[in-house]
Amino acid sequence: MSFDPDQQAQIGLFCGNTFAKPTSGITSCSAPVFGATRVRIPAADTYNPDTNPARIAPRNLFDVGTGLENVFRTEPYHVNLTFSVVNLTNKVALYNFLSTFSGTHFVTPRSYQASLGLSF
Repeated sequence: MSFDPDQQAQIGLFCGNTFAKPTSGITSCSAPVFGATRVRIPAADTYNPDTNPARIAPRNLFDVGTGLENVFRTEPYHVNLTFSVVNLTNKVALYNFLSTFSGTHFVTPRSYQASLGLSF
């Protein structure tokens, strides 16, 4: 299977110190160091769809959240406040690549969410 330049850039394909760009991919590689940063590609002649398929590279993501309940210490109504950060380190990673049903998806970039709630 061959990938177009955009797909090569999405998986972080590299040959030596050269990385694929969305407009210019890698057509051949003679460097001893090649691979992809976002997909684990099996070594040459070891690919097997059952026992050794290509997989999305492992990654660690960190989310943080905090909150306060009954901020104003009133009864019977309570005001709650929460704040969360998704993907705190702003890691760029794939969680799905060229899926038949849903296409390619990247992890959400760092995002913040604050909410104010009223309980009664």
